[in-house]
Amino acid sequence: MKITRVYAPVREQVVEVIRAEIVNGDLRPGQRLVEREVCERLDISRNTLREALRQLEAEGFVTIAPNRGPAVAVLTADEARQVYQVREALECMAVRLFVERSDSSDRDKLRDVVARLRDAHTTGSVTTMLDAKTGFYDVLYAGCGNDVLRGQAALLQSRLYQLRARSLSRPGRPIDSIAEIEQVLELIASGDAAGAAELWSRHIRGAAAAALADNTDNMTESGGRQ
Repeated sequence: MKITRVYAPVREQVVEVIRAEIVNGDLRPGQRLVEREVCERLDISRNTLREALRQLEAEGFVTIAPNRGPAVAVLTADEARQVYQVREALECMAVRLFVERSDSSDRDKLRDVVARLRDAHTTGSVTTMLDAKTGFYDVLYAGCGNDVLRGQAALLQSRLYQLRARSLSRPGRPIDSIAEIEQVLELIASGDAAGAAELWSRHIRGAAAAALADNTDNMTESGGRQ
């Protein structure tokens, strides 16, 4: 695939291309990224590639080890479980606070972004779904009225991006996911903070189960391959 150099800056296009290749499984966990080969394939300079790789490293998609070069990041199954535990705590609190603190404008925005998320979940494109999910979380955290919580959640997003990609890649998961989110939206609209948070907890556990299912080729246990 060649970089178009039409819309976004070249570095951003490179980030999107490599990220999509990782999300779609074209680049596998642990696979080395040979700079010369990637530059030739994408028709870009080495400096541009290195800038893109630094961003992907910050997002958690790539690791850059001294004397070894860049490689697709490997997330162990144990690390993934820990990430989901933290995600559950943060997001359930965000949902509860959103119900308690959001105004009608916030709720309208959430309803609109869930509608866009529903459309994204019918495309079959994982990257389209992930982009729509980003918009959803922007609205959710803006409406919960807690900047500290929002900041902590932002620190977790890079690891969650990969896990969401794995979850949404599972057959049937996108349909289940949007159905669960719409049910939570109904509880938010009715002002049921406890019910919305509880249902969101189930949503996250379903996502975790999907992401961790049949993960022999994608993750390792802390003590080695599963």
